[in-house]
Amino acid sequence: MKPVSPPGRTNDTLLNIALLVGVILVCCLLSELALRIAFSRSMDFSMEMWKYATQLKQPAADPQLSFSHAPNRSAFLMGVPVSINSHGLRDREYPVAKPPDVYRIVMLGDSTTFGWGVPAEETVAKILERELNKLRVPGYSRFEVLNAGVGNYGTVQEVTHYLTFDRAFNPNLVILQYFINDAEPVPTERKLFLVGRSYLVAYTVSRFDSMLRLTGTRPNWKDYYASLYEDGRPGLGAAKQALAKLAWRTNEDGAKLLVTILPELREINGEYPFAAAQQKIKDALSANHVPVLDLIDGLRGHGPESTLWVTKADDHPNGKANTLVAAQVLRWVVDTLLTGHQ
Repeated sequence: MKPVSPPGRTNDTLLNIALLVGVILVCCLLSELALRIAFSRSMDFSMEMWKYATQLKQPAADPQLSFSHAPNRSAFLMGVPVSINSHGLRDREYPVAKPPDVYRIVMLGDSTTFGWGVPAEETVAKILERELNKLRVPGYSRFEVLNAGVGNYGTVQEVTHYLTFDRAFNPNLVILQYFINDAEPVPTERKLFLVGRSYLVAYTVSRFDSMLRLTGTRPNWKDYYASLYEDGRPGLGAAKQALAKLAWRTNEDGAKLLVTILPELREINGEYPFAAAQQKIKDALSANHVPVLDLIDGLRGHGPESTLWVTKADDHPNGKANTLVAAQVLRWVVDTLLTGHQ
């Protein structure tokens, strides 16, 4: 016959379990509150990217888009205020219908085009717009450069975003800024309830991911980027197809297309590790008669690479780097498209 625990002992055990659960819940709530305070104005890349995803993005039904900016939202991210307009762009409001005397440019890209960690006026789009408007070009009263960059986008998403949203602005010129990780496959959004709302869960996940990278469980950045360009990788093939589609669509609309290639800013003053990978993109663009502007030469030789970064731990281009990029794009636009109009 099985011995029966005395009622008093059973009640004590249940009480202890309840107390333990209560203590854990209180600790979690206090940790959640502390993290919300600590990261309300932080420069922590992982947590700021999580805040960006949860505060400024929304899911998209199109699997080739996956997500987009939620219109009319604002947040404070990576030390700067970020506002999204009614069209889902990090920019001021523009009428969809282009005035006949306006030269309009749409800039496509990822977080480097979006302007991660820099004020809106220090993005490539706004620097380029200001410089272009210093010119006097017959037939045009002003230039507009629309910033259609979305953080964490790859080439397929950038092209899909253009065809879905930005094409309606009827640009004269489309500039796609290509970055080394743009050959990633389009991600599938699987947002769990707590991950999308809890700072504690997001912090724990980000630190666990960092630990895996430090221990070598996940590939380092060089190996990972190089792997995207191995022959037969589906992401690379999809990126090439998307670029060909963009070339066809812009040509059909009577718009010009330029692809700029932004280097990974960690190793540009020496032998660049991804030259061969980027050549595959250049070859694909050449086959579709798309002009390419490699930005690396204009970024080299301006001091240590880190002077071009948003922070010492985040190598997104800062205002200095964006100014150097905009200067190269400006020269190309003037020399290639506007020389005969001035």
